[in-house]
Amino acid sequence: MKFKDIFLVPNLITLSRLIIVLFIYFQLVPNDFEVVNLIVFIAVVGLSDSLDGIVARRFNLVSKLGIILDPLTDRIVFIILLIWLSPLIPSYLIFAVLIRESLVVIGSIYVLITGSKINVSKKGKFGTVALFVLLCLFVLNTAIIFPFLEQIAIIIIIFYFYVAFEYLYNLIYKSG
Repeated sequence: MKFKDIFLVPNLITLSRLIIVLFIYFQLVPNDFEVVNLIVFIAVVGLSDSLDGIVARRFNLVSKLGIILDPLTDRIVFIILLIWLSPLIPSYLIFAVLIRESLVVIGSIYVLITGSKINVSKKGKFGTVALFVLLCLFVLNTAIIFPFLEQIAIIIIIFYFYVAFEYLYNLIYKSG
């Protein structure tokens, strides 16, 4: 890893996302935002989760630092966002995501130790997008009541876990 890699555009996007979410977390509460502005903020954080990778691949700016920094920052930012939004979302969702993210961290440590490779799946990206949409729906639910939101949340959580187990399965049984 090279120090100059910090200044690559994808890594700057990643670090900016982390700094902005930390600033918001420590300076504001969700109720400081109008519902629409809060949803836009969540959407921008969610979109920037993909933007750094897209920029890195498109402009050939992939770095060893980015390969570690991006997924680590994604996990940290998402957990901070969940905790920050905790007054607006059910606690079971927070706990489920924390458990799932713990599994992902275990898998990530395994990848780092063994030098294994694992590809990001479209299901994984879809699961992340679905979770960000779900967060927006819970925020919107404070203004408009959505029927079946709890059931939708459970389906998304089950899918999110399925993807994590699929990653772990592929990592353990198919990468060897």
